[in-house]
Amino acid sequence: MNTATQPNRPPHWRRHRPAEAGPPRMLDLGRLLLGLVVIAVGALYLLDAAGVLDAGATIDDWWPTVIVAAGVFQLIERSRAAFGPLVLIGGGTLLLLVTTGVVEGDVWSVLWPAALIVLGILAISRWAGAGALPRDAGDDVVVASGIFGGPTVSSASQTFHGASLTAVFGGVELDLRQARPAPEGARITATAAFGGIDILVPHGWRIAVTSTPIFGGFKDKTRHDAALPDDAPVLKVDVFAVFGGVEIKHEK
Repeated sequence: MNTATQPNRPPHWRRHRPAEAGPPRMLDLGRLLLGLVVIAVGALYLLDAAGVLDAGATIDDWWPTVIVAAGVFQLIERSRAAFGPLVLIGGGTLLLLVTTGVVEGDVWSVLWPAALIVLGILAISRWAGAGALPRDAGDDVVVASGIFGGPTVSSASQTFHGASLTAVFGGVELDLRQARPAPEGARITATAAFGGIDILVPHGWRIAVTSTPIFGGFKDKTRHDAALPDDAPVLKVDVFAVFGGVEIKHEK
């Protein structure tokens, strides 16, 4: 080999090349949980084939650990909204005690009323901490409830203070595309139980969300591809979703 034709590089140059700069990698906890569950199931059936244990019986006894793990992973992802993950952890732990025979008797007759009481207390505590809307504010305040129904409301106020939206076995749509928050900002409380709430906003608003999803969810579908100015209108949304969903978006 003719070394004269080779570039002047230090020995073992390939091993010491600097890593290319790039965005920091984020751990996908949901995919990690799915992978661990698949590996665990495969390992159980491999041990079953080897005659070490009964995979079906083991899964029947220990399946609630998946619920506990899901709660732990969600708690790591969103420590500020800890109630939902803690419910999963607590409920999964109780189920695990039942399936493994540690707790015997009719647990369900006590579990579901206790769960209802906890949900009610949480709803009241979130309502008390959401802040009061000003009275006699006219079009600056919107109050709408969709109970077994689906009202569509809108506001074109240029000093919009906020709204109180409730959907129970129904839906509510609030259109704010012609409105503008008051100088101090606006606040919306959105409560969805077995229902859905859609909030339509124009481009250029700064959206801040506080959410408590319990077997429910929240989606912010507004565009975030451009930096907003410091004086951009501010809309704060407090979401409480139980088997329901809330969406903020630009279009229907």
